[in-house]
Amino acid sequence: MIDMELITRAKKKSNLIEKIDESWREFVRDLKGNLFTVPFTGDYACIVRKNHMLIEGYSGLLLIDRLFYNRKNYLLKTPVTYSPFKIYGIYDQRGCFTGFGSEPEIGFHYLGMSDKGHPICTGEIQYITPDSLGLLKEACLKIIKSLRVINLESLGTVILPESFLSLKHALADKNEDKKLKFEKLLHQNLIEEII
Repeated sequence: MIDMELITRAKKKSNLIEKIDESWREFVRDLKGNLFTVPFTGDYACIVRKNHMLIEGYSGLLLIDRLFYNRKNYLLKTPVTYSPFKIYGIYDQRGCFTGFGSEPEIGFHYLGMSDKGHPICTGEIQYITPDSLGLLKEACLKIIKSLRVINLESLGTVILPESFLSLKHALADKNEDKKLKFEKLLHQNLIEEII
């Protein structure tokens, strides 16, 4: 009853005050939209891209020199190398871990394109969610070791520099089966069996 009485006695709000109020609310919304929560403390390099923070977990040599197919290991006659290759942990604006990415994107272990680029497929790599710099570096070391081997049984998106076009052409077609890809590699003399 008293609420109805107060409502009838209340004066209509000024249009100017309504505009100032809405302008202030919009300013606060924009401010909140640009804030990032840092996932953990420490001395590390990071990049902010769109709505994600990329924290460097590995910087060094990328070496891809092995291929696994049909329970056998093979060597690439010309290994793929790149340095400095960087692996990042990707965190959203709230500081929550969402995956791994690299700079540049080179290799055979990538998922499809997303708003963060091509995320690295970690497959069966076991790691603890990287909520500290130490855990991030530990997970990235496991990833760089796995990137060394091309697993023809579970090939991801193939991203290679122009200098490796023959290797890219032999492996990139998603419609070809793994046996045909393997035969191309042998026929083009790109691999040799490890005895």
